[in-house]
Amino acid sequence: MQIIEALTNPEAFFKKLSQKELSLKEPFLIVLIFSILIAISAYISTSTIYKIFHPQYQQTIAFMKIIGLISTFIGGIISWLIIGGVMHLISIAFKGEGNFKKTLSFTGYGFLPNIIGALITIPIVYYFLSQVHVQPLTIAQMQNPVIVQMAIKQIIPKTLIYTNTIIGFGITLWNLYIWTFAMKYARNLDLKKAFITALIPTVIFGLYQLY
Repeated sequence: MQIIEALTNPEAFFKKLSQKELSLKEPFLIVLIFSILIAISAYISTSTIYKIFHPQYQQTIAFMKIIGLISTFIGGIISWLIIGGVMHLISIAFKGEGNFKKTLSFTGYGFLPNIIGALITIPIVYYFLSQVHVQPLTIAQMQNPVIVQMAIKQIIPKTLIYTNTIIGFGITLWNLYIWTFAMKYARNLDLKKAFITALIPTVIFGLYQLY
């Protein structure tokens, strides 16, 4: 089965998938790759932002970056479980048929656009942030939350924010497109009910990524 079909023709893809033996291996691999990529993106961003802290705190900052890397990675996998769970619960209201494992499996394929998005945004983030000159704050300045907040805001270029926002919006629409047909065949729903089932979790997920 061509995985590319999930991106370009999700209805045909999930129709074929619903007739095959259920497996979580492929969707888990998709989510795993997605989680690794967003962890890399977060690491690049935080590595630049943490440069504002005084050198005295760099050892602590190094530990914080590792914790952030791990938590972001785990968060990607947890988001799969949450989105699948929410869609499954919403579909119950529409008398959806099918077990949670099938919902979770089909939901995993919906993260394919996010992999593409990450592969686009990571080089963009690295390009912009690698050119940013960061002046570390003094210990006295670091004790003022307002100064720290202003310093962080000045680090991230507005062009980068706008670019990632536009890309993120497009990816969210792509997610919705795929997850609509995923729910149609995972839960045996008509297209309208499948769209409603996918809409709320997709919007929440899109806002989370934007944040």
